[in-house]
Amino acid sequence: MKELQPTRRGRLTGQMDWKAQYQALLTDAEKAAAQVSLDGPIAISGASNWPEKFDAALANRLLRENGHIELDALFMLHPTALMGPDCRDHVTCNSDFFTLERKFAAQGNLHFVPAHLGKTGAWMASRSPKTVVAAVSPPNAEGWMSRSLWSGTLNRCVFERPDVRLIVVVNRNLPYICSDGEEHALIHVSEVDGIIEDDFLLTESTVPPADQTDRAIAGYIAEMVPDGACVQFGLGGLANAVGSCLAHAGKRDLGLHTEVLTNCVMELVEKGVITGAKKQLLPGRLVTSHIVGDKALWRFAADNPAVCLKEVSWTNEPRNICQNDKVVSINNAMEIDLTGQVNAETVGAKQYSGTGGQLEWVIGSQWSRGGKSVIALRSAYRDRDGQLRSKIVPTLALGAAVTTPRTFVQYVVTEYGVADLRYKSTLERAKALISIAHPVFREELKKSMPF
Repeated sequence: MKELQPTRRGRLTGQMDWKAQYQALLTDAEKAAAQVSLDGPIAISGASNWPEKFDAALANRLLRENGHIELDALFMLHPTALMGPDCRDHVTCNSDFFTLERKFAAQGNLHFVPAHLGKTGAWMASRSPKTVVAAVSPPNAEGWMSRSLWSGTLNRCVFERPDVRLIVVVNRNLPYICSDGEEHALIHVSEVDGIIEDDFLLTESTVPPADQTDRAIAGYIAEMVPDGACVQFGLGGLANAVGSCLAHAGKRDLGLHTEVLTNCVMELVEKGVITGAKKQLLPGRLVTSHIVGDKALWRFAADNPAVCLKEVSWTNEPRNICQNDKVVSINNAMEIDLTGQVNAETVGAKQYSGTGGQLEWVIGSQWSRGGKSVIALRSAYRDRDGQLRSKIVPTLALGAAVTTPRTFVQYVVTEYGVADLRYKSTLERAKALISIAHPVFREELKKSMPF
């Protein structure tokens, strides 16, 4: 790693070494919460990096003082004090990706921000937060702390301004993950304004096993991945199934450039399927902005020089993605209409997940030399009444979001095959999509064709 220099200085500068600064900055959650300015937004790290003691302390202060804050955060994995019903009138929260946020949105004090995942930092910075709170690993020998597993939820640009009060929560359970420098997923002790120590337990993310449908879809996708390709795939049973198919097919020298590194990736590395030897950008490195899995994955990633943690604004930038040849991006969809419009985030008009990085990867992979963009979905699902419904539809549901416009869609894969939509007419697109729809719905779809 190159020699690093902090880009932002906190309260303590001058000749004091970082260990002395660390001791001088130590405080507790209650004192840190008491010093938070309530007249400006507060941004905090999300998911397993959610600062639990600070969350509780600030919630108690708001209730005690009848105060109100704007909270900017994403990827809530478990209930939090700030978003509990008691704080409904004291917290207005904004998020650009819904997990548990779906539940809180029903309270009326949480609102969705339509933004690509790679723009999360730009969105948060645009709110001009007065306080930023990030959970981090303990410092290394040079005083650098890693933003660790969910670094992508809080970009450096959010706390770079000198008027921002930066508080870190040092958690010994958070592994130090290698990065390329201060412009990415590290924070130096000298940059912060307060340090809380809290070894809260981290939330492990488990994935349900792949079923027969997942395996069928994954089989088609694996056939599209050549040796030496650079892959991007996300979470869930389908991603695991793709990984299994890639290993079973004997794929060689695959690379990884992705927004999320999972147990599936770890297993492909251990099997020698992913080596990164053919990558053009950061060859040999597992490039990611989030690490989502269990303790085995955390041990694999900790201090592993093969892992390279980057800002999500960097990993998801199409101009970076396309620097690797033969990029194959794999993204999920909730429904797709006969023109090729993809909805990957809403149920009707109701926000379910987020815009995410799908379009960023769709564009970046198609810009890549020999690259391919894959949208994967099951052909059908059963509703609450047990009735079978098609995910390939004549038109998207009323109010549904268009996550990826039809003009960018290339390959669509279901358990019934692959449809290549790029540069096809609307009639050709509809016919191709109907051919991979569930057989029960094909005649109905043909009759509904608007062309």
